[in-house]
Amino acid sequence: MVYIITGASSGIGLATAEALANIGHTVIAVARRKNELEQLQSRCGDDVYIVATDLSTDAGIASLIAALQSFAHIDGLVHAAASLVNPVDYNQLDTEKLVSDTHIHVAVPIALNKALADKLIGSRIVYIDSYSASSLRVGWSGYSIVKAAAQMAACAAQEEFKQASVIRIFPGAVRTPLVETVLNWPENSPVVDTFSEAEAAGKVSKPKKIGEYIAGILTRATNVQLKEREFWDYNRDEDRLY
Repeated sequence: MVYIITGASSGIGLATAEALANIGHTVIAVARRKNELEQLQSRCGDDVYIVATDLSTDAGIASLIAALQSFAHIDGLVHAAASLVNPVDYNQLDTEKLVSDTHIHVAVPIALNKALADKLIGSRIVYIDSYSASSLRVGWSGYSIVKAAAQMAACAAQEEFKQASVIRIFPGAVRTPLVETVLNWPENSPVVDTFSEAEAAGKVSKPKKIGEYIAGILTRATNVQLKEREFWDYNRDEDRLY
C-alpha cells in the first residue's frame, strides 16, 4: 500500500512515515528539509520516496503532484505538516505569522485533498487534531486559533469529501519540535507551566508511539470502526482497539 506523509522530516510525520515503512508499506515522505528526508530513506530503504518541497506554495504542491504521476492510487494521506507557533500572549500575536500558520494547517490540506481527489478514492486521510482547538491555551492563543480553524476544516472534509474516509486523531501532548519550543520557552506563562508539569509527570508521549498508533489505524482499523468514531483519541483506551 502507498501512503503520503506530509511534514515527514520531524515529529509525528517522521514517526508515522517510519512506522509505515517498517511494516512494509510504500511511503512518500514530503517535507521542506531534504537532509532529514534522506536520513529517513537511509534508515528505511528504497520503499521510502522523498519529495523535498514547500507545500505552503503553489509551486510546492505542483512539485508533489508531478512526483506522484506514476502512482495511480494512494491508499492514505497523513496531513502532519505543521508550523512552529510560539507561546506568546494574545497582545504579542503577529497577524501575518498567524495567517501563514493558518495557511499551512488549513489551506494546504484542502489543496492536497482536491488535487489528489482522483487518487484517493476509497482511501484514508488523517488529520492531526488537538485539544487546543476547543480549549484555549492561555499564553498560546495563536495555536488555539490555528487549530480551531484546522479542526473545522477537518470536520468539513469528513462530511463533504466523500471520496475517502477522513480520520481525526487526537495524539495529546507529544514531544515534537512544537512542544519542545513550548517546554524551552524562556518566559513563564500558563501554557509553559502546563506542559512542563505534563513532562515532569511523564504525560508527554514520544513521537514513535504516536506514529505507530496512526499507522495502526491506517492499516488495521476496520471500516466499521472508522464509521463508529467521530475521532480517535490516543489517551482513550477504547480508541486503541483496532
